[in-house]
Formats: sequence, C-alpha cells, structure tokens
Amino acid sequence: MGVFNFKDPKDSGTVAANEPVNLDQEFRGIQKVVLMKKLGKKWDKIMVVTGIILVAWAKNWEGNVVYGASVAISSAFNSLNIAAIISVVLYIIETVLLPMYAKLSDMIGRTEAFAIAIFFYVISGIIQAVAPNMDTLVGGQVIYGIGISGVSVLGHVLIADITSSVNRGLFQAFYDFPAMINIWVAPVVSEAIVTHSSWRWTYAMTSLCVGATAIPLLWGLFRLEYTVKKSGQLPRKDHSKYNSLSFMGKLSFICNEIDAIGSILFIGSLCMILLPFVLATSRWGGWDSPTTIGNLVGGFVCGIVFVVYEWKWAKNPVIPIGNWESPTPIAGVLSCAAISTIRATNWTYFITYLQVSRYSTITESTFIDRSYHAMFLISQIGSGYLMKRFKVYRPIVLAGILFYLLGTALMIPARFPTSSMVFLVFTQIIAGFGSGMIYVPIMVAVQSSVPHSDLAIVTALFQIGGTVASSVGSAIAGAIWNGMLPGQIATHVPGEYDPSLILGDINYINSLPRDQHDGAALAYGEVQRILSIVSVCLVLISLGFFFRMKPLGLTEEDQHAAADDSHEEFADEKHRDEESYTKA
Repeated sequence: MGVFNFKDPKDSGTVAANEPVNLDQEFRGIQKVVLMKKLGKKWDKIMVVTGIILVAWAKNWEGNVVYGASVAISSAFNSLNIAAIISVVLYIIETVLLPMYAKLSDMIGRTEAFAIAIFFYVISGIIQAVAPNMDTLVGGQVIYGIGISGVSVLGHVLIADITSSVNRGLFQAFYDFPAMINIWVAPVVSEAIVTHSSWRWTYAMTSLCVGATAIPLLWGLFRLEYTVKKSGQLPRKDHSKYNSLSFMGKLSFICNEIDAIGSILFIGSLCMILLPFVLATSRWGGWDSPTTIGNLVGGFVCGIVFVVYEWKWAKNPVIPIGNWESPTPIAGVLSCAAISTIRATNWTYFITYLQVSRYSTITESTFIDRSYHAMFLISQIGSGYLMKRFKVYRPIVLAGILFYLLGTALMIPARFPTSSMVFLVFTQIIAGFGSGMIYVPIMVAVQSSVPHSDLAIVTALFQIGGTVASSVGSAIAGAIWNGMLPGQIATHVPGEYDPSLILGDINYINSLPRDQHDGAALAYGEVQRILSIVSVCLVLISLGFFFRMKPLGLTEEDQHAAADDSHEEFADEKHRDEESYTKA
C-alpha cells in the first residue's frame, strides 16, 4: 500500500474515482476533505506534504531566531524575570483556538482555515517588530497565538488526512525535522541581529519567512480543491443543517460549534489563575495584594462556572472528550501533557541561566539549549521508523519515558554552575532522545484509536493537552523563579547592586564586578536546580498515565476503520444496556 494511502480504483473493495459519494449532509469542509483524499493525484499530495514541511521549517526558523534573542528582547524592557509571561499568554490562546481551528476546517475547509491562520501569523510579526514596550509585545503575542495555533494543528490534521496510520508516524516526524537546520543556524543569526542591528528584525522575519513558504502549500491545496470541483462530485450546495438556518440561527450555531461561552470562561479562568504566578511578586506587590487575590478568586470562580457550563449546557465542549471505549486517547494526551509541563518548567529560564552562570553568548547558550531539541528530532525519526518496522508503539514509549527520567534526574547535579559543561550537555541529549520516543508514537496511537470522524477533534485535544500543560509549566517556572531568585540574590551577591536590574537586565548582570557576577551565577543556578527537581516528579506522572494506554497493532490499512467498527459496537452495546435499564 502506498505511503499516501492512495488506493487504485481497480483494487477490489475500493470506490472508483468517478463513482459518486453521498456527502450532502456533511459540512463543506468535510465534503472537500473526503473528495481530496479520494480524487487527489499522488503528486498533488506530495506537493501538499512538501508545503507543510516548508511552513513547518519557517515556523521553527522564526521561533528559533526569536528564542535565541529572547534574553536580549526581555532585557530591552527590563523584564527578564517575567519572560515566562510570553509563554503563558501564548499557550492560553493556543488552548482555546486549537479546537476552534479543527472545527472551522471541518466547516469551511482545510485550505480556507490555513489561509486565515497564515494571515494572522504574518500580521503578528509586524506588531511585535514595532512594539514600544513589554505590554505591546504581549499583545502581539496574542495575535501570534491566533496564527500559530492554526498552522500547528492543521499541519498535523492534513498529514493525518492523506497518510495511512503505519506511515503517519514517519511523516509526523518529518513535519518537525526541518528544525534540525534551524537549531544550528538560527542562534548565529540571532546573535548577529542583536549585536549588529536591532532585535526587532527577529520579529520582522516572521512575516517574511512564513508568508513566503506558505505559497507552495496553499497552491497545492488549491490544486486539490480545483480537482474536486472539476470532478462534479462536490454537491452544489451544503445541505447540512447549518445551511438551512437564518442569519441569527447560523450565528447561534457557530457559537455553539466553537463553544464561545465556554471558551471565554476558560480563557478568563486560565489567565486569572496562571498570570499571578508570574506577576504577583514581580509587579503586583506580592501574593497578599488586592490585584493578586482578586485575580485568583476570579479565576477559580470562572473555573467553577466553566466546569458547570461545560457539564450541563455546552453542546460542543471547548475541551473535546469523545465517547471512546478505549482509554488510550485520554491517557495518551495526559501522558504527553505531563512531558509538556516538564519542558516548560525546566527550560523557560534555561537560556537566561546559561548566559548568567556559564558566561555563555547567545549562540553558545542557544546551542546548548537546542541540543535537547536536536536529539528530540532525531529520535522522532527513529521512533517513526521503529513503528513502521515492528508495528507497535508501547515499548518505544516506555523506553522514551525511562530515558527522559534518567536525563531529567541527572540535570539536578548538572545545574550547579561548577558542574562540567560536557555533563550539562549530556543530560540534555539523554532527555531529548527520550522525549522524541514519546511524542510521535503517542500521537499516532491517539489518532489511530478513534473513528475517522473524530480525527480532527482528537488531534486538537492532543494539542490542547500540550498547550494547557505548557501554560501551567511556564507559570510554575515563573512562580518559582520570582519567588526564590530575589532571596538567592540577596544571599549570594555581596555589596551594592540594583535589585530591579539584576533580576531584569542581562546587560547589567554582565557589567557587575567578578565577585558579584559569581554570586548571581550561584543564585541563578540554585533556582534552576529546583526547577529540575520539580521536573523529575512530573516524569513519574507521565509514566503512570502511559500504563493506562492499550496495545495497538499498526497496519498499512486505514486504522480508523477498525476504530469506527469498535466505536459502533460500543455505541450499540451502550444502547442495549440503556434499553435494558429502561425496561427494568
């Protein structure tokens, strides 16, 4: 069977390309996806996958360039200690928008949804490039979240649309593999921009790179759509329930589909609960200040209202949990979410720690940090191949979690400023290798254990688990950093210094006398070590969720057919049980 799961119409048991399919009651987006998969030529699909990889490269390139310059960017606004706020805001926005994009792509089409995401992605780069202060930069991050959310989830959905389950892991891994180039080149570019120009160019690149690389992908998608429309099999009208409604009915329908009320409550709850972890001690006057208390109380109230609303009234909950018989989808999401929490907790301030405690340059610190990601990418390809070769995923994931536990545990002594740099990099490599063996196999298992009709939703749920966990992890890092670092600075740094600048500006820290700089290095190293201790505890949580996942044999055939049958049998059995209960 071909890599793209494209069946020859001559094969027995398949539908011929010119045989009509009844799609009248489906959303327009679903109609187009089904026909694209059925009618699309092999080279059109290859063009789409190539376009996806190019956009993935651009997304990763701008992310790496900005990441490398992040310490300089935060220092420009004397906000080094609250750098976590950027990540928290981004992950909160992504959490709500990921399922919205999945639903939007089902309603209007993958092509249109991708075009919307690219538009906001390009605009965000312009806003952040001209930001006069940290508040505007965070505002631009909101627009950035609108763009990158769509690009992230729709890339994985498109790959799942046109590949078979046994090959999907390999292609999902290749989706991220272009980052291997960026890891080593982007930090050099970041340092050159910060040193010889302005950090603002790191954001200007977002618009240029993403906009240019999106052209081949959109061209390939439009070619597939043209093939579908030319075939005459696409219904002239969308005969789904949505199309027969009035304007207000359509507005209400859309609000229900994207769960507008639930989304607002969820964003409000996350913002008011997580932002105080970063801002309470740094900007709001402590944990007992009215602003902090008001946010926390409001956040918990919103959270309670959100849970009740989702439970009682929401027709399409913002966190989409399907009625799946297998525990694999939820357990897989939670297992990867724990890993995402660790990634955010342990690495949010890692570059700052390296530049302070190890006297590293932008290039050196980013290289060390990205050694984790390099092994993650290599390991992804390896795990994808092992899944294709042996048709299993559980042994691969278990080995990955054990490697991750070992690497994270070794980071505790490695975070001391006096430890060997080789030892420090070695822990990064071990953890990164383990992480790559976890992500792709679990994603494929989650996608392959649900009916095809739930594919976009379960992919969004997988992404949501990661973004919620990352926002929590960033908030934890910000709380520990801002809660402990001032005390550690006071303990280890002798003489007179500016408390605000030693926490917020890398240039001020580097200008300190040697004895004061060494004291700051000890303080930063001690707090980073605490973050690693917290991370070890979270790895054990991931292992617990993994043991709830069920074995799944991967095949060349479309795995969702079996999931559909299982889902129908489960629904029939549940219906019979309900009838028996009613009769009793």
